[in-house]
Amino acid sequence: MMPWASADDGCEIYYETRGSGPPVVFASGFMGITDIWRAQIDALSDRYTCIAFDNRGNGRSEKPLPRIAYGVERHARDLEAVLTAAGVSSQMVIVGHSMGGNTASTYYLAHPDRVAGLVYVGSYVSGGQIHGVGNTLEKIKAAVATAPDRVAFYQAVGLPESIALESAKWPLYAVLGNAESFIRFDLGERVKEITVPCLVLHGDSDIVSPLDPCGYGLQSVLPDAALEVFEGVNHCPAVEAPEKATALIAGFLERVLPR
Repeated sequence: MMPWASADDGCEIYYETRGSGPPVVFASGFMGITDIWRAQIDALSDRYTCIAFDNRGNGRSEKPLPRIAYGVERHARDLEAVLTAAGVSSQMVIVGHSMGGNTASTYYLAHPDRVAGLVYVGSYVSGGQIHGVGNTLEKIKAAVATAPDRVAFYQAVGLPESIALESAKWPLYAVLGNAESFIRFDLGERVKEITVPCLVLHGDSDIVSPLDPCGYGLQSVLPDAALEVFEGVNHCPAVEAPEKATALIAGFLERVLPR
C-alpha cells in the first residue's frame, strides 16, 4: 500500500505500509527516504505492520517552500499525520536513523502513551555534538551544494550508489532545510523524560555522528537504553550491516511489543 498523508500544513507525505501485527514505524534522517529500511521491512513485515515514510523535502513527499517549512518538530507532526492516515491507534515502536532518531524522540515526548520503545540508529542527543566534532552547518552545506556533491556525500557516509543517487532529484533548498533541522536540534534535558526501553545501534566508524560523543552520549543519558556497537560500520548500520541490525531490532521488538 503506497498512499500519501496530508500534514497539518497541507504538505503531502508519502508513506508505505506492509505486513500485519503490532506497528513498527521507521523514521529516516537526512537521507530521508523509505529505501534505507528495505532489509528491515522485508524481514519484519511477516510479524509486524511496518510503516515508513519519505521526509518532506525528500523522495516522493512534497518539497515545500520556504525553508521554515522544515524542522524536527515538523517531521514529528508529519509522523502523526502518517499514523492517522494509516489508522494506527495502538502502541508502537519507532526506529529512527540519525535525524530520524530526533523525530522519534520528539514524537515520544508529545505522545508518550503511544510509544512502547525507541530504536536509535546512528543518532545523537543534539546537533551540537555533531558540530563539536567539526561537522558544522557550513561544512555540510558545502558538501551537498550540487547534485554530484550530494551523491558523493551519501556514499561517503555508508550508502550504496543506488540509494545515494536519489538525492540528486531533490531541490537544494529542501536539502538545506533538512540540514538545518538536524544540526540545530537539541533535545537537552528532556532526553531524561524518555523512560520507555531504548536500543541504540551505532557504528564505530561513523563520520557524521561519531560513536563518541553521539552513541555513547545517547546511551548514557537515556534512563533505559542498551547500546550495540557495529565494528567497521559508518553512519548507516541498517544498510551497511542489515542482518545484524535487523536481528537486534527483532529481538528488541519481541521484548517490548508483544504480538
